Amino acid sequence: TYEQEAELYYMLDQTRGKLRLGHATKALVESGANAEIIDVKQRVEDAGFTWALDRPTGEPFEISTTRAVINAYRLLGGAAFSRMLGLIAGAWHGTPNSLKASIFSGMALFVKTYETELVDQIFIKRLSAVDPDEIIRRGKVDFSTNKAALRFARVILSKYNSQQRGGRKLPYRFKG
Repeated sequence: TYEQEAELYYMLDQTRGKLRLGHATKALVESGANAEIIDVKQRVEDAGFTWALDRPTGEPFEISTTRAVINAYRLLGGAAFSRMLGLIAGAWHGTPNSLKASIFSGMALFVKTYETELVDQIFIKRLSAVDPDEIIRRGKVDFSTNKAALRFARVILSKYNSQQRGGRKLPYRFKG
């Protein structure tokens, strides 16, 4: 069957080590053999995104990063991963620069750290005023740590708190 062929394709290339992660992931999706990857893809689509595993076009709501998506899912778990996707969609409406690996890694750490204190509507309102390019630029020039996720999560926290007027700001809780 087609599913078996996709699984064999994945296994063959795993032994040869020639397959890009996006292609390997697509083979797993097509084979239906990996429940975790199937759940990630379903959650991405349920949030209104397309997961471009082989030929990204740069269209809005198209996620081309593979490793950062899988890492975010593993860090957060299904429900919080879906929440993170909703926050990204709400704040930046699928603009391609909001779907870069750096934003995903920073958002995953931010959501994990502030999961219980974060109010989704407030996050969306505050961060929609911030260009994702600015988050990426500021995260790239932070040399205080070599942990990329931490650098971008700090920028997101800073932007979240700087848009705060009179209310309570989120405390700094990142480790490292």
